[in-house]
Amino acid sequence: MKRLTTLLLMAAVTLLCVAKKSDWVRIKNGDLWYDTAGNVVQAHGAGFLQVGDTWYMIGEDRSRSWNPDVNMYSSKDLKTWKFEGKIIENGVTHEELGRSRFIERPKLMYCKNTGKYVVWCHWEGRNYGASEAGVFVADKVTGPYRFHAGERPLGIKSRDCNVFVDDDGTAWFISTIEENQHLGFFRLADDYLSAVECTQLFKRQAREAPAIVKVDGTYYMLSSACTGWDPNQCKLSWSKSMTDGWSRLENIGDKIAYDTQAASILTIKGTKKTTYLYVGDRWMDPDLPRSKTIIFPISFSDGQCDFTYRDEFEINFKTGEWREVK
Repeated sequence: MKRLTTLLLMAAVTLLCVAKKSDWVRIKNGDLWYDTAGNVVQAHGAGFLQVGDTWYMIGEDRSRSWNPDVNMYSSKDLKTWKFEGKIIENGVTHEELGRSRFIERPKLMYCKNTGKYVVWCHWEGRNYGASEAGVFVADKVTGPYRFHAGERPLGIKSRDCNVFVDDDGTAWFISTIEENQHLGFFRLADDYLSAVECTQLFKRQAREAPAIVKVDGTYYMLSSACTGWDPNQCKLSWSKSMTDGWSRLENIGDKIAYDTQAASILTIKGTKKTTYLYVGDRWMDPDLPRSKTIIFPISFSDGQCDFTYRDEFEINFKTGEWREVK
């Protein structure tokens, strides 16, 4: 009986160790992503929304290069991706999509005030002459999404973009404005469907691909210069207010942001730690349809950002910890 008890105890300890080990997910950069059906993941310029323990990712389907649909995928570990469908589709969601209109950088939010899911994106026309923002809305996270509006927010020319939802639920649409000269910080209405106020920042500094995160009461923004598909220096700015007091832009990382351009910053809140993950596009590697998505942990403190590339790392989504791969 004693031997049986000892064996059962050893088995229990083994199972516990296996369970703990399985909580760690290894993420490797530089390869194409494939969904659970074996197809290449197409979600460039990705936006993310966490619902419970599930991450929903939307992005440009560049399999046809110049007329992207918007795809949605879901994952619990940012590695195993299930294709949920085309939430915005050329000629279906809007008759001019794929003809006189195309979409870039779609971003997803949940509005607690209305219970709706809202997508903001760059809504563009031939030769980038429209310079508008597009808004889509759905009752469920997986859609179907309905076209709500396509216009210049508050009449201001708007292109490359992102969104940010603050702790109090206030939503912001951040985009390059007025022929890419400045950044426009647009505060959105309570239903997230329109802009109600704009603050022009970083005037004549030609920044794009803005990505904002809030850490310990401080807003941090990563952004790039406007150099088309070619990578350039990522720069950091920080402030205690969304509309005032932003620090001057400081270089972080190497001179080409490890061959990436910012798409999103994810917050992984665990039982032990909060980890921040940088998500960037490695455009034109080797071509537009096969551009890579790159993820690695970064950290923020006292107006600084540790922006160090990792070819691979491991993360525990339960505890929020990450570790180097030995």
